[in-house]
Amino acid sequence: MSTLIRLPEGSVCWPVAALSSAAQDVRHAQTSVNRARTGGQTVRGLTRWERRYADVSAWVEWDWVEVAEGTVAQADPLNVRSNVLLLDDHGRPLLSSRRRATLATLVYLLPWQGPVLDKLRLTAPRRHALQPQERLAA
Repeated sequence: MSTLIRLPEGSVCWPVAALSSAAQDVRHAQTSVNRARTGGQTVRGLTRWERRYADVSAWVEWDWVEVAEGTVAQADPLNVRSNVLLLDDHGRPLLSSRRRATLATLVYLLPWQGPVLDKLRLTAPRRHALQPQERLAA
């Protein structure tokens, strides 16, 4: 007995075998930055990469965190969100655990840190050099 899979509108199917070639065509779409408003200096954000087709866009996105100045990492490497349904060699959807690992591999293949660091540089708060106040002796 076969079961039909209902995909959300706008979903895209990719065979896992085409993953490496798909990684070459996926392009940076957007990056958002969320700077902490509290005393902490944590900078976080989200980045999205897309592969456009004539009528739909396949996308993957994930959260990142700045671990040190000039260094960003995925906040959770197995939490990659996407509208892509990955298919095995027989055209069947991958199990959830294999899908997460495969999407994590796709992210690893992408040069995503560069665009994220560029966005961080563009949105960095301007730092004014504080000049010590001069005291004049009376």
